[in-house]
Amino acid sequence: MIISNNLKIRAIKEKDLDIVFSFLSDFESKGQFLPIEIQSEVNFRNEYETNGFITEKASRYVLVSKDEEVIGLTWVFTSVPYFDAVEIGYHVFDKSSRNKGYATEAVNALVNYLFESKQLNRIEIRIAVGNTASEKVAQKNGFLHEGISRQAAFSKGKHHDMHVYSKLRSEWHS
Repeated sequence: MIISNNLKIRAIKEKDLDIVFSFLSDFESKGQFLPIEIQSEVNFRNEYETNGFITEKASRYVLVSKDEEVIGLTWVFTSVPYFDAVEIGYHVFDKSSRNKGYATEAVNALVNYLFESKQLNRIEIRIAVGNTASEKVAQKNGFLHEGISRQAAFSKGKHHDMHVYSKLRSEWHS
């Protein structure tokens, strides 16, 4: 478990499955930029039973407030197999919990954990152009803008350009 000032990042527990699945299935909660799709609850629960959503290539963790309320999700995955890198993402579920610094704090804690525990040189965040809130999270955590991948992601009926941000091990704690 990763503990920071106002939240914890931990493995998803069986008691979290209903709330996590509910938010993942709630298109309104996903906002304007995250992809939407109807998930199979059976497949969702089977994946939990198989690996707890933690594998060598991809992992999902819950963001939990001090009072143990599940407030969001963060994920880590290998996006380009030949890069010495991982990509991370984050989602604060409830609109009332947004703009309170949770995503910024979660990214900071996750970056520290990844650089301390994994032999990797680079952490990336891809953010839809226009998602200024997520861009601020990346910038506050010292990620540098590298460019834009044109029409790289499909969501809400159209292709979106994606900002590419990264942080190198040598930039961590510098």
